[in-house]
Amino acid sequence: MALQDLWRQSDELHAALAPGYFRARGAAVAAPGHEAGDPHAITMVAEGDGGARSRSEGTPLTGAVMVRIYDTPADPTMVPRRRAHVEALVVDRDHRRAGVGTALMSAVAAWARERGAVEMVLTVWAGNTAAEAFYQRLGYGLVSRALAKPIR
Repeated sequence: MALQDLWRQSDELHAALAPGYFRARGAAVAAPGHEAGDPHAITMVAEGDGGARSRSEGTPLTGAVMVRIYDTPADPTMVPRRRAHVEALVVDRDHRRAGVGTALMSAVAAWARERGAVEMVLTVWAGNTAAEAFYQRLGYGLVSRALAKPIR
């Protein structure tokens, strides 16, 4: 499976959960990614058994994760910290619950730690109970809630 096909699975789920925010990716749309050489971002992929590695095209994949390192903004009310933000994680629907996501999250946590990050943060969209349960099993907990209201 190609990386773009994995991202499409994620897009379809998000479009179903939050159609006011997301739409399914068309076949011609490029897969998301980070700028090559950006030392603060990485896309890791998993093949078959879930072994995580840096991104390369052309190999059948079972999962992918994108992470970016952020430093707390310069604000006297904020505690300075370096955090790794999981921007996207997807595991092919035929390979879920086989350790692929856990391996990817472990690999990016090690990568982030090597770059001085002290915490991993991520967003789970409302209604994505499977993802929420997965992250809770890995030790993630609630930090904040985002609320929205239309202002037509």
